[in-house]
Amino acid sequence: MSDGSERPGEAPGRAHSKEGDAAQGSALAPASLEARGSDARQRAGVTLALARGLALFLGIFTLINLVGAVRTVGFDANVWWIDMRDVPQPAALVLLAAAGIALVAFAVAPAQRGWRRWATVALAVSLAVLTAWNGAAFYREWSACRIYPGVPVPFSFLLTAGFVFVAWAAFRASACCWRPWATGVIIAAAAVACALVFPLAQVFFFGYTDYRRSADVAVVFGAQVHDDGRPSTALRDRVATGVALYEAGSVHHLVMSGGVGANGYNEALVMRDMAVAAGVPKARVAVDSLGVSTDATVAHTVPFFGHARWRRIVAVSQFYHLPRIKLAYQRAGWDVLTVPARRSRAIPGTNYMVVREIPAFWVYYLRAVIG
Repeated sequence: MSDGSERPGEAPGRAHSKEGDAAQGSALAPASLEARGSDARQRAGVTLALARGLALFLGIFTLINLVGAVRTVGFDANVWWIDMRDVPQPAALVLLAAAGIALVAFAVAPAQRGWRRWATVALAVSLAVLTAWNGAAFYREWSACRIYPGVPVPFSFLLTAGFVFVAWAAFRASACCWRPWATGVIIAAAAVACALVFPLAQVFFFGYTDYRRSADVAVVFGAQVHDDGRPSTALRDRVATGVALYEAGSVHHLVMSGGVGANGYNEALVMRDMAVAAGVPKARVAVDSLGVSTDATVAHTVPFFGHARWRRIVAVSQFYHLPRIKLAYQRAGWDVLTVPARRSRAIPGTNYMVVREIPAFWVYYLRAVIG
């Protein structure tokens, strides 16, 4: 008989089962909470490691640029990521030095207290504000028709987002001991990823932007001439762009620079003949037949500038080539304007050329800054 402890219709032992379920639930709750806490720590650890990797790249890049500024008077490699020409130079150098040190310190040892935390946050926010101001200047220049960008968003805004991310991570950073080996791998991977992405960003943001101004001369870089004497698509597009600049009155002279290929064709002479056939007076076209490479073209065209007293120079080539050209001329002491060659049709191998510019950019950058 029932002793009245069970409810009507409830099977004997059900109450005990419920008590067991409750006991099991209370036993599982701490384990579930611990798992959720572990997931949260993992997410926080990964986020902090990514921010530290970004800070490491930006900090080292900033400090290397400062070395270049000290070694070479008038050379400012910082314009590749932040334009501080409106800030008095001593103040700009102090700010960048402090920011570079703070970013590297945050990457190495993120657990911060007191003044160091707030200094890191303040410096990261300051750079975010400056890069945002550069981004606004991009639109002012565009609206005034002083630049013609191929990408409607400035690279500066990507940097702004990066500095905001670093500032947020620095503010929240604590003495997190989440898997030190995994943290180190993520930091290194993030820094390497930044080193790969940065040249690509320059190729697409800077390279696609047309900076044409009224100038004395346009230097048109050479490209392949086929075995049958036909100019390659890249060469045709470069020459056509140079001719268009002359016809528009943007430049008064053209310098055609190229080498002699294995097939015996002189790229520079082929380029000159193309320009003359398009209506440019032969007397307005100079020829550099020793331009077998970017460095060679820069080395052999600079004497043209001094001899003819040309001061404002435009360089014409494919978009992916322009950052490296800019760096090479900077190293030679000339701040040239760049104009991407207009594209008549797709050029085979463009993707390979773009990828090749990643190591090439860093080689030219390091030579210009500390070489």
